[in-house]
Amino acid sequence: MNARNDLLLDNIQFRHPLTSDGDALQALLATTPVLDGNSVQCTLLQCGHFAKTSVAAFWQGQLVGFVSAYYPPTEPQTLFVWQVVVAQEVRHLGLGKTMLHWLVDQPACAQALRLVTAIGIKNSISWSMFDGFARDIGALPIKSFVTPITSSPAQQPEEYLLRIAPLPNRSQQAVSNSLDHLKTSGSHISAMRRWLD
Repeated sequence: MNARNDLLLDNIQFRHPLTSDGDALQALLATTPVLDGNSVQCTLLQCGHFAKTSVAAFWQGQLVGFVSAYYPPTEPQTLFVWQVVVAQEVRHLGLGKTMLHWLVDQPACAQALRLVTAIGIKNSISWSMFDGFARDIGALPIKSFVTPITSSPAQQPEEYLLRIAPLPNRSQQAVSNSLDHLKTSGSHISAMRRWLD
């Protein structure tokens, strides 16, 4: 990244979203065809119910980035990243990865020992972003196929479930627990090689 990009990134403000950000989030999602559009109820969940585990990025007063995440009810130490969206004009800055770093450092995410997300097999931009994030924090990435809702021998998996652990600045005991969790998680593909192959 060059000095100009660093300067632009320094001028982006990060905060947890507010319900009043809903319209701006809908508009931002509409500029990113690769992502599913959200209903009003979904936007309420992202900007309201999951606000403390999500991040909104603003440049010159305009929403230019958003990460929505939450704790699955049965996995209180897992931060599940639902969506990452970045405006076209700032995609070259590495904003998605920067938002992930900001988010895992927030007090509401301190209990998270691992980050999990689902990524389409052909979504090279997301693979690159999460790969960069895992490398930055020295974490171990493990992928497994997302189990289809309907089981059919002819149906090919379209997404991977990606686990990244341990997250930074966690206690040594937490790190050990997180690595044990990764080792015992079912049907994962060995992480001896990076997933970008």
